[in-house]
Amino acid sequence: MKSTILYPYGPLRANGCCRMLHAKHLALTSAIYTLNISILVVLLYSWRISVNVKKYSDLEDVYYGVQIAYFAIIGTQCSMILLSVVLIFGIYRENIGLVVPWIIGFITFMALEAVAMVYSNVLRDHVNRQFDSLCKAEVAFFVSRAIINILAMWAVTRFYNLLRAGVTWKGPELIEL
Repeated sequence: MKSTILYPYGPLRANGCCRMLHAKHLALTSAIYTLNISILVVLLYSWRISVNVKKYSDLEDVYYGVQIAYFAIIGTQCSMILLSVVLIFGIYRENIGLVVPWIIGFITFMALEAVAMVYSNVLRDHVNRQFDSLCKAEVAFFVSRAIINILAMWAVTRFYNLLRAGVTWKGPELIEL
C-alpha cells in the first residue's frame, strides 16, 4: 500500500472544487454529522411521541399507526447512531469492513425513514383533512437532510473507493532488523 504521506495520491492534490478536499476528513465529517443529526432526530421524534400521548382523543383511530411510525423512525436513527460510531472507528483504522455497514445501513435506513414519515403524515392528515404546518415542517426537514445526506454518502464512498484502491493515510511502517 502506498502511503499518502510519502506519495501524494493524484486526486487528493488535484485542483478543482471537489478534488481539493481531503477524503479522510470528509468521511470523518460525514460520520460526525450523521451522529449528531441522528441524535437530533431521535430527540425530536421522542418529543412528538410525548405530544401525541396527550392528543390521543384528537388522533382517534390513527393514534397507534402514527406512534408506530415514530418509533420506527427512532429505531432507524438509533441504528444510524451505532453505525456512525462504527464508521468513525473504520475511518480511524482505515478498515473497509467497518465502512461498508454504514453505507448499506445509511441507504436502507433513509428509505425506511422516508416511508415511515410519509405514513405518519398521511395518517395524521387523514384526521385533520389537510396538510398541517407540522407536516410541511417535517417534510422540509427531511428533504433538507436528504440533500446533505447525499453529500455525506458521496464523501464516505469516496473514502471507501480510495481505501479499496490501496491508498492509506498511515505513516510508513517501521521494520526492525
